Amino acid sequence: MAATEQGTLAPALLAAALALPGLSPLAQAEIAPVQGYVGLRVLDYQDSQPDAERVRVKAPALTALVPLGTQWSLAGSWITDSISGASPLYHSKSLSRLHDVRHASDLSLTHYLPHGTWRVGAAYSSESDFLSRSVSAGFTRSDESKNTVWSLQTAVTRDLINPVNRLVQNETRETVDVLAGLTQVLSESDIVQVQLGWSQSQGYHSDPYKLLDERPRQRQRQTLQTRWNHHIQDWRATLRSAYRLFRDDWGIRAHTFELEHVQTLPGDFKLSPSVRYYTQSAASFYVDADGSRSPFAPMPPAGARYHALDQRLSTFGAFTLGLKLSYTFNEQTVFDLRLEHYEQRSAWAWGGGSPNLLPLRARSLFWGVTHWF
Repeated sequence: MAATEQGTLAPALLAAALALPGLSPLAQAEIAPVQGYVGLRVLDYQDSQPDAERVRVKAPALTALVPLGTQWSLAGSWITDSISGASPLYHSKSLSRLHDVRHASDLSLTHYLPHGTWRVGAAYSSESDFLSRSVSAGFTRSDESKNTVWSLQTAVTRDLINPVNRLVQNETRETVDVLAGLTQVLSESDIVQVQLGWSQSQGYHSDPYKLLDERPRQRQRQTLQTRWNHHIQDWRATLRSAYRLFRDDWGIRAHTFELEHVQTLPGDFKLSPSVRYYTQSAASFYVDADGSRSPFAPMPPAGARYHALDQRLSTFGAFTLGLKLSYTFNEQTVFDLRLEHYEQRSAWAWGGGSPNLLPLRARSLFWGVTHWF
């Protein structure tokens, strides 16, 4: 089952499963590592709707970084995730069974300079119906104080799509991503970051497993993301906040607000509760659920060139509540455990959404161990 569009949960969850404990999303100018690490992360994810369990994802992941002399490092990851359960043919109706296994890996080489870094990388992901390959490059540059860091990253991805239902064969999609950022240390307690992203993709964007799904063969996206970390010395705590604006030429506008409190506890423990709110508007070609036609699918408007009955392209809002516990065994080994609850409802969107869409709930459990050497 190829993960295709906005709102897909599994890719974001897998990315979170790879995050290393103790590393802030904000950082000053990078310096060459003197230690390497190896980490194991495991994700267990289950989503559901009223009276129906849907997608289950189990994903172990290995990550590693090795210093190469005093100016280079090599990092990589490997993931195998098993996806099973059921996915709706349209909106939240008519569940169809699915099962797939994905193998993914990436490798990056970083060169450290006195006032910046250069990085090149490649990634590969394979499923029964989907093959993705990408190359990336990026650099950072800091001022003399190393309190101001500029960054620029770019990636080119090519996907090959061959759904098992043979609706299409050997369809392709090419995507170019660019991300520019500025990280600024404001004080001993405050650091902020601003990132601007641009992405353009050409090719097959439709979901071959959805009923009446025909999407444009191109998509352009822009993002603005801001982060602010504030350390509270008296509490031995850090408050992390973030906001993300997303927009594309399909008509989707999305906002994400996130807040996390990282609290140091006695006995080498850290406890981190978090909350995230997400809201989006619908794609311009989204066909809304029609309660009067249930259990049948609503028909697209007469003469419509593009149309999609995918709930992920609808207007909705969502809250995620998370709690993370990490424990430092010693200076080299850290264990972490994170539990998240996600709930999506049309009524939670700014302005409200369709009353005919069922709510979606998801539970995700992450655990991992990282050892530095």
